[in-house]
Amino acid sequence: MNPGISYPLACRLASIAEQRAAVIGTPMTIALVDPQGGLLYFGRMDDALPASDKIAAAKAYSAAIFRMSTRQLGALAQPGEMLYGIENSMHEKIVLFGGGVPLFFEERVVGAVGISGGTVDEDIDVAQAVCDAFQEMLKWRRRLMILLPKQTESTTSGKDMAQAIERQLEQSTDPALNQLASIVAGGVLLADFPG
Repeated sequence: MNPGISYPLACRLASIAEQRAAVIGTPMTIALVDPQGGLLYFGRMDDALPASDKIAAAKAYSAAIFRMSTRQLGALAQPGEMLYGIENSMHEKIVLFGGGVPLFFEERVVGAVGISGGTVDEDIDVAQAVCDAFQEMLKWRRRLMILLPKQTESTTSGKDMAQAIERQLEQSTDPALNQLASIVAGGVLLADFPG
């Protein structure tokens, strides 16, 4: 079985999406799923379009099960392409336009994000911000693997350490430092990730 991202990590990634949506100035709906497309996190920012609820979840699902972005999937589903008509086989669960992106760990999909609520380009922008943050978390994971013991003897879990790091860094009013807090905390959560 392919291990996927955890709920605490999905929450951290969702906070990255919310921060990016706030910068753009567009309320978004955010969905994160496991590698099989099972919903882990769902949130709708105030004033996000009601239609974006189903679309965000379907984007995340599509990106996870096809192991590619919904933009790429859309290109392959055009007339004459090899996946033409795929959207008809799964009854409204497949989305063929941008905003869904898989999350990769060592060349395997461990989850996906789906964003809806803005223009397609805005949705792609926010989804890409989540994907980029996840890749930064993986870089921190590699750094932290050197520092953290393989099996912690204490009762402190990765989740507890992530929260402690984030609390320390969030005392700053600098938005960049707040985002760094989420990324470092995500790296701590990924330190226990098999691989």
